[in-house]
Amino acid sequence: MSRLVFSNQELEDRLSRIREQMVNKGLDALLLTRPQNIYYASGFKASHFASQFSELHAMVIPREGEPRIMTRALEKEMARMQWTKDPKLYMDHEDPYQILVRILQESGNLATRIGIEERFLTVRQFTRIRQSLPHAQFLDATGLVESVAANPSKAESECLRSAARITHIGFQKGIEEVREGVYPFEVIGEIHHAMYQEGQSDFDLSLVCVWSGQRGGRMHDTSTTERIKKGDIVTIEIWGVHHQYKVGAQGSIYVGDHPPRNVIETYTMVADMFVKAREAVRPGAMAGEIYDAANTVYRAARGVDYYRRVGGSMGLTVFTIDLIKGRHDILKPGISLLIQTLVDDPVLITCASTVMVTEDGMEELTHPLLQLKMV
Repeated sequence: MSRLVFSNQELEDRLSRIREQMVNKGLDALLLTRPQNIYYASGFKASHFASQFSELHAMVIPREGEPRIMTRALEKEMARMQWTKDPKLYMDHEDPYQILVRILQESGNLATRIGIEERFLTVRQFTRIRQSLPHAQFLDATGLVESVAANPSKAESECLRSAARITHIGFQKGIEEVREGVYPFEVIGEIHHAMYQEGQSDFDLSLVCVWSGQRGGRMHDTSTTERIKKGDIVTIEIWGVHHQYKVGAQGSIYVGDHPPRNVIETYTMVADMFVKAREAVRPGAMAGEIYDAANTVYRAARGVDYYRRVGGSMGLTVFTIDLIKGRHDILKPGISLLIQTLVDDPVLITCASTVMVTEDGMEELTHPLLQLKMV
């Protein structure tokens, strides 16, 4: 069994495309600190953990020469299972910023133009990096790797399809488990079990949320210990994962036989917004056009512009592309988008699923609840 999810050739191609962008930006070296970008460029599957629990976990890509991973000595076994040669391991009592200096010194980049991901550095990290490299010039390269990754390979597309299958199984299981008297944590546990049974292999990366209440629950509340009651609207949100690539689905369910009129009307509006947004997905369209399509329904019903995004890109990173008013990202084949139409007034209602842009339109990866489900 190969140690890497993706082939050496694919990783070499990624490195080549990253370096093309480095040349375009005038960078001599690139310092990656976003875990997903380190994984994308190296196949190092422990980046998610290593970044949380270390002072500095990074990948250095010089314009010429070998790219290098630097991480804690504790990660030595996982460091063997990635693509770059001779990873630099440091003990917890050592100064990781001096390790960074040594890596850059070896490639002749102590006093050159170095790209950093400002958005994913803490103030402390940036301060220490500048102190350690006083003669270097730092340029913000946030989004550089994401722009390369915006053209998914066939292997990445298959990861997304596998993640979609896992998400679909989890979503259907959630619908089956919702009923009066159960706790959200019981539903969440059954969803996780179903997804792992279906083949999900990455823990701590999937997302399963269940909210409930007369108004749809408190979205993003982490409490799971209030029983689901008759008359509640239950919101389920799931991101299934395959090889760290994520695909999402979300929907609302009514507990009972006779939903109030405002729930039915709101659900109809949200579902119509979803359909209009989905119809607008095609290669060459701009992200803002997807928002505009959904907004025609919302504005006709409410008289004002829709107040949030209509979703965003899924994959190794999420919402790199926001489907928001005025956004000019061009949609390319292979990009996966969570279309997520949602309102929270007068009640929380959502309709969301993931599609993949194809050469001539789009492919549904998960399936939306276009009709209000009652249990």
